[in-house]
Amino acid sequence: MQVKKIWFVLALALVSSLLVEQEAQAERYKVRVLTVYDGDTLLVDHDGKREKIILYGIDCPESAQDSGPQAKQFTEVCCAHKDVTVDTKGRDKFNRVVAEIYLSDGADLNHELVKRGLAWWSDKFAPSDTVLQTLQAEAKGGNTGLWAAPHPIPPWLFRNGDKAVQATIVPSQ
Repeated sequence: MQVKKIWFVLALALVSSLLVEQEAQAERYKVRVLTVYDGDTLLVDHDGKREKIILYGIDCPESAQDSGPQAKQFTEVCCAHKDVTVDTKGRDKFNRVVAEIYLSDGADLNHELVKRGLAWWSDKFAPSDTVLQTLQAEAKGGNTGLWAAPHPIPPWLFRNGDKAVQATIVPSQ
C-alpha cells in the first residue's frame, strides 16, 4: 500500500511541475498585425520578425464557406495594421504560434469571433474552455452569424472531410 502512495505522490508532483512549466513558458507581448489571412490566422511583426499566429480555441469558416468572408472582414476591422497583445498558448504542428489576441480596448478577439457566430469553439484544441463553450451556445441559441444557416458545416469537416483531425498544441518554450 505504501508503494502505491509513493507512486501517486510522484505522479502528482510530475503533473504539477509540468503544469507550472507550461504556464511559465506562456508569453504575453505586443505586436503589430501586418496581414489577416482569414478570420483566425494573422501575420504579425514581433520585434522585427514576422510570425504567423493561429487563434487559440476557435476555428473560423474557410474563405469559400458561408460566413468565411465575414469572419475575415471582422478580424481585419478589429486588428489589421494595429497593435494587439498576444497571449501565447504554444505552437501547432506547423510551428505557428497559437494564441489569444487582445485588442487595444482589451477585448478578446477569440471570444468576439465566437460570440458573433463567426467561429466555432474548438472542443478538440480547447476542451476545457468553458467561456468559449458558453459563447458558442449563446450564439447558436440566438441563430447568430453562421448559426443562422440550417446546417452549418464546421471548417475542419470542410477542409478534411470525415478524416480525423489531430489536435496537438506544443507549449511555448
